[in-house]
Amino acid sequence: MTAFGNPAGVWLTTGPIRTRIQTLLLEMLKPRLPDAVLRESVVEELGRAVKRADVVLEYLGLRTIGLDSEGQVPLVLVQPQPGKDPWREALLVPGGECPVGVVVSTWDRGPLALIHEVFAHFSPRQQDLVRRYVALATEGDSHERIIQDMSGGTDGGRELAELMAGARRAVQFVDPSVLVSSDGRVRVQLGSLSDTTRNLLREGVEGEQLFILPSVLFEGRTNYSDVEFLVYLNFFVRGRRRTRIVGTAAQRRVLTQLLTLTVFGLFEPGTAPPTFERLHATYGVPDRETYALLRAAHEMYSLRQGPEAASPILPIDGYVDFVVLEGEETVVPIPPVGRDGPPAWGEVRVRLHSQGGVDVRIVQEDGQSTAKRLELTRRHRKAVEIPTDSRRAIRFATDRPQFGVTLLGTSHGFDPAGDVTSFVVWLNGQGILVDPSPEGLEYLEQIGVAHMDLPYVFLTHIHADHDGGLLEKLLSGGRTSVIASDAVFHAFVEKARLLTGHDFEREGLVTPISANPGAAVTIESGGEPAVLETRWNLHPIPANGFKVSFKGKTFGYSGDSQYEPALLTRLRAQGKLTRGQYEDLMYFFWTPDGLPRVDLLYHEAGIPPIHTSTETLRALPDPVKARTFLVHIADKDVPEGSGPRKPAVFATHALLPASESLRERTLLATLRRVTYLYDVPPDTLQELLQGGEACEYVRGGIVIPKGPVRQDQPLHFYVVTDGALAVQDGRRFITRLRKADSFGEWGISHQRGIRVADVVAVDDSQCLRFSEAQYWWLVRRHPVIQDRIGKIRGLLPRLEVARARAQQKPVGDLPTALSVIATMTTSQLAAVALFGEVRAFRWGQQILIEGDEADGLYILLSGHLRASVRGGMVGQLGEGEIFGEIGLLERGKRSATVTVVSADAEVLFMSTGNFEQLVEAVPAFSWDIRKTATARREAPRRRAKGAARSDPPVEPDPE
Repeated sequence: MTAFGNPAGVWLTTGPIRTRIQTLLLEMLKPRLPDAVLRESVVEELGRAVKRADVVLEYLGLRTIGLDSEGQVPLVLVQPQPGKDPWREALLVPGGECPVGVVVSTWDRGPLALIHEVFAHFSPRQQDLVRRYVALATEGDSHERIIQDMSGGTDGGRELAELMAGARRAVQFVDPSVLVSSDGRVRVQLGSLSDTTRNLLREGVEGEQLFILPSVLFEGRTNYSDVEFLVYLNFFVRGRRRTRIVGTAAQRRVLTQLLTLTVFGLFEPGTAPPTFERLHATYGVPDRETYALLRAAHEMYSLRQGPEAASPILPIDGYVDFVVLEGEETVVPIPPVGRDGPPAWGEVRVRLHSQGGVDVRIVQEDGQSTAKRLELTRRHRKAVEIPTDSRRAIRFATDRPQFGVTLLGTSHGFDPAGDVTSFVVWLNGQGILVDPSPEGLEYLEQIGVAHMDLPYVFLTHIHADHDGGLLEKLLSGGRTSVIASDAVFHAFVEKARLLTGHDFEREGLVTPISANPGAAVTIESGGEPAVLETRWNLHPIPANGFKVSFKGKTFGYSGDSQYEPALLTRLRAQGKLTRGQYEDLMYFFWTPDGLPRVDLLYHEAGIPPIHTSTETLRALPDPVKARTFLVHIADKDVPEGSGPRKPAVFATHALLPASESLRERTLLATLRRVTYLYDVPPDTLQELLQGGEACEYVRGGIVIPKGPVRQDQPLHFYVVTDGALAVQDGRRFITRLRKADSFGEWGISHQRGIRVADVVAVDDSQCLRFSEAQYWWLVRRHPVIQDRIGKIRGLLPRLEVARARAQQKPVGDLPTALSVIATMTTSQLAAVALFGEVRAFRWGQQILIEGDEADGLYILLSGHLRASVRGGMVGQLGEGEIFGEIGLLERGKRSATVTVVSADAEVLFMSTGNFEQLVEAVPAFSWDIRKTATARREAPRRRAKGAARSDPPVEPDPE
């Protein structure tokens, strides 16, 4: 074979391919070939027929399960070996190209088409589609040419697209959380993630759907009960269908409250409207005028049970068909589309499993059935290529604009092709993250923006396409201040409480900054003030638009609002808007004369009727249109012509460019965050900075090489200012370093002649580099620094080992680790090391005694412990686990006795005072501890419940 020369993908898409198949192959090779150079070499050889077929399969972690000889080229059906499965991840990437196979060249069997086992679940026509694709791929045809050849005929393109879409739906079989009936008419999913709705839209929404709520709605950093937009999709897009959800009676109550809050805001249909006094006390509604506006919007936008204007508002039960789990097995009938009454073509049987997961069987009317134990999965990351120029604009804080905006998404929750609107407003290198989305957080991480560089969030309202990433943001790093009107903030706190069971405000997990309309708010960034002004929007639930002014420039964001001058004028005439509310809705961003009040404006143009139409925005005065960009709109819905444009995703609009003074302030701010410099006077840090040098390293660049150091060779120590670096000894990974982490000090103070590990840039990175002389100058001025470095040096490796062990522990039915330490960064571990104290114990010693006063918490570094209550064992503790947290959080007495049952044990003790200091800096630490404490309290109940229930295995499907 001469045409085929490189590995080729077999893709289930008619669109262009943005991801090279080599990327997937490199990931599949990683477990068996840790060396990146060797992996690249093997991938290159897969196109040159130099390796035996069995060796290729071994390298890729695949085993043969069958052979399909129906087509021109035989297909080898393969199954990934147990463990991390990058192929499955690639198949399930939202909006991805779905690589169902790869064609490689082998020495003994020639071209080899390796096809994923999901092929067995394709229909005959879908299987034939794959066979035809492979035959063309082995001839060396490109994906574009293959699609062109397979689309021949009058309706060939449409037929091919439908076949591809059907095959993509069948690929969901490999998703552990999804089960589809054999005829494709019923789809059951355990949990619902933030991208579930758009994934359904991408793959085609067909047939009947059933969503089962997991035992815990929110776990780790993930909401597994994000059903809000599913409800909107089924009701508004699919013809008033109710969304079928299965859960416990308690979950039904929670979900009803949650959806009532997000659909109807502060007013509940079917009940007497709450008084102004009640909403003022509960949600902070500031005045009676605002109360009247929110009430009027609720009445205007809520759907009615009948066609009459006075008909009662349709309650949540009109949107959701909730089935309560009862007994050992719950049977959910599946009626035909558009009919009520007895089931006509099937049912779904649901059985909870005591060890996690849910056993599900779909039974069709003809007796055929499919069964599977569903398990939760994390949200699959999207495959998005961020342009180099867009990365470069914001990856380092020193290069960011003094005042500017970076877009992370520009669409809405019903657009399968785009990400929801979210962006960052930059002020002196630090950001206000507006309406954070999970995808937006991923993109910022991919670019290299540190969590600590996003100290603020502005929340316009609590619809899921605007607050979907906020909980994750609050739990992923340092303290975050949420800027919002009181009504929006308290609605979010209530939403978070319903999802997690935690009061984020009371537990100190969020810092609110009140931004009510009519009262300007000043925040500080880089030592300089920025002023924010807000307005109330016309929307079904409380929502705000805002302006932020900084150093003579102003940026505005409309937020979701129906800007329609005729409607607003009519509402004003009816007395439903005050003069101030009317003027804010009409002229917040421009004057009555049509002159802009802002230098840059993002205006939403979502789906009518609760959003602003593009026709209305095209009628804006030309000076305003020149400064306006459309957001919250799908690309396909942007009209051609002279109206406002839609900006490119990842573009940065700079109102004030970066400056040298900003660069210095930014670097100094990073120095202040270094763990052992937390109380060093500002003048010392300023003087240290003057002697340092900001150095940039490309991905893969070596910052410090392992090996001997000559006597005359200069030594340096470093502080990471942006990016990520890895400390490694050959192929052995030791730790990862991120912003405000330091390294190299020990090589100066204790290992003058040798560097014991390589430090390599994992991403494009920036570091402050300081000389050996500066190190000794710093230590002489503040001798305590050497003691701190020594303590961190001694304890940090042990904490990192404990973290690695904690990360490896399997836990229940949720993809998360129980131990607090498992999710901590190196900087956080360094803080624990600095503020902790190591204590040693021998076999039989009691570390905690039930009933004693709580004075701190413990992390087990080595050994094995037993916990007992009133003499009876209630649990065991392994390395990396935390204990003593219940008494600390409740400021009470020890709830259990903890005894050493290994030969000896070492623990890291953190006093109450030091714990409170750490929590002030890292609120997420408190969250993890509270989750651990909750799990410990519930463990006896779960064990008893599990012992009382017998769980037969899922029966095999009938032949």
